[in-house]
Amino acid sequence: LRLVLGLEAKNPGIILPDADLDLTIKECISGTLSYNGQRCTALKVLYVHESIIDEFNKKFSEAVDHLNYGLPWEKDVFLTPLPEPNKPQYIKDLIDDAVAKKGGEMTDNYTYPAVIYPVNDDMNLYHEEQFGPVVPIIPYKDINEPLDAMAASDYGQQVSLFGRDVRKIGPLIDILANLVC
Repeated sequence: LRLVLGLEAKNPGIILPDADLDLTIKECISGTLSYNGQRCTALKVLYVHESIIDEFNKKFSEAVDHLNYGLPWEKDVFLTPLPEPNKPQYIKDLIDDAVAKKGGEMTDNYTYPAVIYPVNDDMNLYHEEQFGPVVPIIPYKDINEPLDAMAASDYGQQVSLFGRDVRKIGPLIDILANLVC
């Protein structure tokens, strides 16, 4: 019932070591930051295998830096103002908490996207649904690490898997069958 009745979400993206990074980055940008991350189906945390974490972080951060900011009706705009007056400060508080426990610039109605790495379970960002333009990245060594974190979560979740080997992805889909994958 805890999973079925979850009204918030900490939807993870799990990036396997053999993922096509260019495609994965494109999909993770869309998954984490479209609509400023303020949608129920947004990716709220990225688990990236430690063997590719440095390359992923470099490419992902560069892609975030190249996103255009403006009003929704302006051409080629991807990032827009936030609809709630208190949301930028809330996002800043999450960033400050994460940085203090080893970002982003903000205005009255806009928070520049922040990519936070590494995130751990001591941080509020690990536990709370940020519902905004901040992307927590957690490295993992063994696939059971993100699976265990998901099982321990109080949130309902959807999952995105990124990888090429169907022999590895297939069993993960079976394990995650009670979630939307």
